[in-house]
Amino acid sequence: MGGGFGSKLLSGPQVLGILAARLVGRPVKLVLTRAQMYGPVTHRSPTRQTLRLGAARDGALTAIHHHVRTATSRHDDFLEPSAGVSHTLYAAPAIATTNEAVRLDTGTPGFMRAPGEASGSIALESAIDEMAHACGMDPLEFRLRNYAEVEPVSGKPFSSKALRECYAEGAARFGWAGRPLAPRQMRDEDGLLVGWGVGTATFPAIMFQAEARAVLRRDGTGLVESGTHDMGQGAWTAFAQIGADSLGLDLDRLEFRAGHSDLPNAGIAGGSGHTATAGGAIHAAGAQAIARLTEIAVADPRSPLFGAGNVGVVARGGRLLRRDDESRGEAYADILARAGLDSVEGRGSAAADPAAAERYAMHAHGAVFAEVKVDPELGQVRATRLVGAFAAGRIINPRLVRSQYYGGMIWGLSFALHERAAMDPRTGRVMNADLAEYHVPVNADVPSVEAILVEEQDPHVNALGIKGVGEIGITGTAGAIANAIWHATGTRIRRFPVAIEELGH
Repeated sequence: MGGGFGSKLLSGPQVLGILAARLVGRPVKLVLTRAQMYGPVTHRSPTRQTLRLGAARDGALTAIHHHVRTATSRHDDFLEPSAGVSHTLYAAPAIATTNEAVRLDTGTPGFMRAPGEASGSIALESAIDEMAHACGMDPLEFRLRNYAEVEPVSGKPFSSKALRECYAEGAARFGWAGRPLAPRQMRDEDGLLVGWGVGTATFPAIMFQAEARAVLRRDGTGLVESGTHDMGQGAWTAFAQIGADSLGLDLDRLEFRAGHSDLPNAGIAGGSGHTATAGGAIHAAGAQAIARLTEIAVADPRSPLFGAGNVGVVARGGRLLRRDDESRGEAYADILARAGLDSVEGRGSAAADPAAAERYAMHAHGAVFAEVKVDPELGQVRATRLVGAFAAGRIINPRLVRSQYYGGMIWGLSFALHERAAMDPRTGRVMNADLAEYHVPVNADVPSVEAILVEEQDPHVNALGIKGVGEIGITGTAGAIANAIWHATGTRIRRFPVAIEELGH
């Protein structure tokens, strides 16, 4: 389903018949050249994408055809599955996606953040915006008109989906209601063209396999161990919070150990699945430790919790409390001391639930709104405002999550306006292989970024209800910027990153 060479959902004649009958507009071709680093290290491969959309007069999509041609090496089979993003976002009765790879004498591409979704979403969101204009509709109104209540390709219900709320909260904060429909209608006090664009963000909720160990000690403290690693995103802070919560302890009473290969295997920090995966194992380990401590207490006639097995107990503040009468409880330390134990231990594991994955489509969602200013004489583009609203299930640490959204949105801006590896056609060498010449955004390139955390409860995605936040900010942002450039200038962009010559000035 869009993940292999030449894969598709409908036959060519089927979708082409629908498109021929109802096609509005013409095919949209986009060439993405970000990070064409043809060396021994991995890189995001270039893609050439063609989208064909059909719509009825009322703006309802009737067909989506998304074809991707990308590059891979001669000795491996990695594919940038950019067309896959068209499976999940917009409702249409006919959807076909194809991915084609060309083998080149280059290094093998690999997993850059949001593989497939980052490159695919900029093409899809640009095409959706163009179709909205062809239908005479506001781009946000058009997206809502084609809102997918179930996953379009599979027909599965979403485990949760608060994308409508993301559109509403983001649009209100951004001031979208004041946007004129036609392009080239807004200028600032310096005469610069101003444009507003929107892009939809999505990323699948992924889980790997992980294990963890939790210990309650006789002195009333706790220990959680898992072989996780932290690349600077604050994962260890979130895992310590999950561990403390699962053991019913204040955070300052918990010792968290991580980053060693002799600790329980915590899987990988990737795929926006690290918190759900390792966090799920930590949560399970803590629950088992509490369960074992509870067995000791409810079987001890000297404990105020004796016989409470039927009504249950809760763990809070280093104490076990009767669920039906929280005035009756006992400290962990007292339970262990009376039992003559130094500690009690729990082990936990986490992995994706195949049954839930079979029943539900699991994705995080968001909406990104962008403002750009373009010099009408020079064609220089500056992104002046980004507002993103995201729904990603349960949020463990809002500060860390907001930081991840900022990073993703800035990377999306970089995708749209900055990053491109320049090749020497004579030697095949990368000409800008250092940070002095390879452009990435700095603070001055992103003067205003705002991330809104939209509340979402998901009882199906995993035990903690967590979805990933690391990569979703990239998807949607680049498309929003491309659409804002059109709104400012009236010029549709077909190649990224955007160059001055593409604007026709």
